[in-house]
Order: sequence, then C-alpha cells, then structure tokens
Amino acid sequence: MTTPQGVEIFQYNAFTDQPFAGNPAGVVTDASGLEDAAMQRIARQFNLAETAFLLPPSTADADVRLRWFTPAQEVTLCGHATIAAFTAAAERGVFPVTGDEERVLRVETLSGILRIRIRLREGVPEVAMQIPVPSFDPLELDRSAFASLWGVEEADLAGDWLVHLALNYWYVPVRDRAALRALTLRTDKLAALAPRAAFTFFTHDTVEPDSDWHLRFFAPFHGVPEDIVTGSAQGPMGVVHLGLTGGGLDPGWFEFKGEQGDLLGRPGRVRVRVYQQGGVVSDLEIAGGAVAMLEGRIRI
Repeated sequence: MTTPQGVEIFQYNAFTDQPFAGNPAGVVTDASGLEDAAMQRIARQFNLAETAFLLPPSTADADVRLRWFTPAQEVTLCGHATIAAFTAAAERGVFPVTGDEERVLRVETLSGILRIRIRLREGVPEVAMQIPVPSFDPLELDRSAFASLWGVEEADLAGDWLVHLALNYWYVPVRDRAALRALTLRTDKLAALAPRAAFTFFTHDTVEPDSDWHLRFFAPFHGVPEDIVTGSAQGPMGVVHLGLTGGGLDPGWFEFKGEQGDLLGRPGRVRVRVYQQGGVVSDLEIAGGAVAMLEGRIRI
C-alpha cells in the first residue's frame, strides 16, 4: 500500500519452506498508483534478481496484473518472483485461501494472461503458476569449443542440446553433478558467441532420490551471473524431460521435481506439471512455496 510514509514492501524466498534457502524476490502487493520509474527504482533498491508488483488489471479478462523488474529493466516472465508475490498476497489477505479451497486467478502479464492457483499445502500457501508452453529447436554449434568456454570437456556435455525459441535459453545436458559443479562462467568469452542467450545446464544426477533433474542457470547478459532457483527455466525442463522419457504416454498431467541452488548454498525445489496428449504439450505449470524474510516501507 502507498501512503505518505511510503510503499509497503516485502522480501520472500521462493521455492523453499526454510529461511535463508531458495531464491529471494522483492514484492509489492499493492503497486496501484506507482509509475514505471518508481517501480524500477524500488527494484533497483532491492537489488535482487527480480521484484514483483501487483496492480489492478487493465483488461476485464484478468483479475490482477503482475509486473516484474530486475534492477536494470522490466522483464516478460519470472517464476520465483511470482511464487513469492502470490504467497505474500495469500498471507497478507489480498487473495486469502482457507481450508481445502483452491483460488484460481487470471493474471495479466507481458507473457499474456496466465493462470495462478493458490491452495494450502500442510497449512501454508502453495502457488502454482501457468507458464507458456515452450518451443525448442536443436542447438547447433561447436561443442568442443563451447565446452572449453565453460572449463569442461566435450564429453561432460552429452546428449541433445536445445534452444528455447521464445526466451533464448540454451538447454545443455551435463554428465553428472561433478561436471555441473565444474562449470565456470566466463562472460567475456561468451559475449562474442551468444550475447543475448541464457544458459541452462542440467543433469539427472540429483541430490534427492525423488527428484528428476538438477540444474544451474546463468544469465550474465541479463544482469544475473547465476540464478539461485529459476522458475522460467525449470518449467520448460518438464517438457524436455518428458521428451527424454520417450513416447507412448497416456494423456494427462505428469509431475516432476527439479533441484537448483544447492551449489550456491541456497537449495530450492520446484514442482513442474506438464499436460500432454498424443505427444503434444498443451499446459505447463511450476509450483512451490515461499518464506517471508523481511517487511517494511520504502520512501519514493
């Protein structure tokens, strides 16, 4: 809420149920009346990967509007800040849920109208966020040279390489967590190769036996050298993983669990749900909880 004393702000750690784990995001649950420049200044002051702002919708097709800002610019999609924002909204009475109720919202974003589901899981809010179904193309480049840029061997990066067409996220499979740990970001060397790309490296060698993959995500050209837990990268991994399991699947929802952040000392877990029929994915969700860490007011 905006008052003469300032704007009410929160910081939540997403994709975790533990303090000091998961991915932190700034949240403003009532950004009505804030100009674009003010939202950008607030995001810059938070200096987190993203800050989320909830506003009244500009279309009758939506219940609420959601915008995401990095310290440098507005972005079109952010998973962890969405989980943080709607957890905060549920806990602060903006969109409360009780008992076995599931609250479904139509959310206006720069990526279109997205579905948000909020329910209580073991007494605390869990937020499921619909994200756009990705399209992939094979990623063709000199594998040996690319591996060398990251300080690993070509044999460490095995399997099919893909590029997410809408987001320009590169998906590269890695042999195991040891190879994943060995990756070293060299922004200067990558700039000449792919100055607009972000890089998702994943392995099926997981920390927890019931997980399906473990990944690291690097977006140095978007102001995020390495992200802690990345919903917008984890969600498409569900589509990648489903493709790797082969055909012949019955129609319906498939649920997976992705890991991230352990190598940064901030483990996070993302539930990914994929709906497919006849080998075609038509719906995609990421889900998780968030923990309140800070609250206060900021002068504008």
